[in-house]
Amino acid sequence: MNKMLEISGGKKKVALFIDSENISYRLISEVIKRLEDFGEICIKKAYGDWRRSELRGWDEVLQKYSIEPIHIVTGSGNKSNSSDIKIAIDVMNVLYSDRMHCIALATSDSDFAPLAQEIRTRGLQAVGFGESKSRDSLRNAFSSFEEVGVEDRKIDLSANHYLMSILRSAVEVTMNDEGKSLVSRVGLWLKEQYFKTASSYGKETWGEVFRTLEDFEITYGGRDHNVMFVEYRPKKQRNKRR
Repeated sequence: MNKMLEISGGKKKVALFIDSENISYRLISEVIKRLEDFGEICIKKAYGDWRRSELRGWDEVLQKYSIEPIHIVTGSGNKSNSSDIKIAIDVMNVLYSDRMHCIALATSDSDFAPLAQEIRTRGLQAVGFGESKSRDSLRNAFSSFEEVGVEDRKIDLSANHYLMSILRSAVEVTMNDEGKSLVSRVGLWLKEQYFKTASSYGKETWGEVFRTLEDFEITYGGRDHNVMFVEYRPKKQRNKRR
C-alpha cells in the first residue's frame, strides 16, 4: 500500500477497471459486492466498443452501479488491443496520482498480467476478478485474485493450501497469551495483508470459514460468552494427545 496515503474512516480507496470483452456483465454485481468489503470504490470504468451487439447486456449494469462507460472504437483488426491499451493508460494515470490504495481489474485476459505486476511494483495492491478459465499467469500476477461466477461454492476449503497457510499466519500473528485469536481481529488482518474477506471463499463470515476447517477450533469468551475466538489446533496433534 502507498504509505503516503491516509485511510479515511478506515476504508481504502479503490479504483475498478472493467474489461467488458473478457468478463460477463452478469458477474459485475458480485465483483462490486466483494470490492465494497475491501473499501470505497472511487473510480468505476468499463471499456469496450459499445456499438457491438455482444455488449448490449451491459447497459443496465452500467447504470445500476454508476459505472463510467469508456467507448473504444475498434476496426477490423484485433478488437481487444485498443481496450487493453486504454485501460493500461488509465491505470498508469491513477498510479501516478497517488490517490488510490488499490487498483482492481475485472478481466479473464492473461495479457493484463504485466499491468498487475506493475501496479504492485508501484506499491499499490492489485486485485483481480476473473472467471474460472483465467490462467495461472494472470492469477499469480495480482496481490489477490478473486474468482467470480462459481456456481457451486460448497468446496473443500481444507484442500486450499494457500488459504490454510494465510489463516494459520493470521492466527499466529494476532493470538493472545493463551494462543487464541479474536476472529474479528483475524478478519481485519487478512483484509489488510491479503485483501481477503470471507466472501472470497463463499462464506458470509470468517467464523463460518473456520467452522468448516478441522484444524481450527472455535471457542467463545467475554462477559456474555458472545465473543468468538479461534485457535490453531491441528487435528492430527489433537488425536495424538488422546
